[in-house]
Amino acid sequence: MTPTSDAARRVNEKIADDLQRDIEAGKYEPGTKLPAVRTIAERYGVAAGTATKALQLLAQRGVVRPDSTRGYFVRVQSEGQAVDEPSAEFTAIMRELEAIRTHLSGLDERLQQVERTRKSD
Repeated sequence: MTPTSDAARRVNEKIADDLQRDIEAGKYEPGTKLPAVRTIAERYGVAAGTATKALQLLAQRGVVRPDSTRGYFVRVQSEGQAVDEPSAEFTAIMRELEAIRTHLSGLDERLQQVERTRKSD
């Protein structure tokens, strides 16, 4: 087992965070289409799947809305609703996922230690 999933998650989050900052800074107005997945992938030097996961994360955050045939669009926020305020349920789920990731990372580390021990025997 390799820790690539954790590293990939961090790349997805970095891309999503960067795009969210661009949106909040006004680079992309509400209702406008974000760059294509391929363009984002090239910008960050990642696979298209990684860029897609970052966009999906933004959709989960409520920052963008996907259109299955046209791409991702900046969500138009209603009055008083902040872009970066996830629901309490979403926050609870994300905390639980982080706890699971931390636990899995510990298990992965223990497994690698066992494998190193077995190789040295």
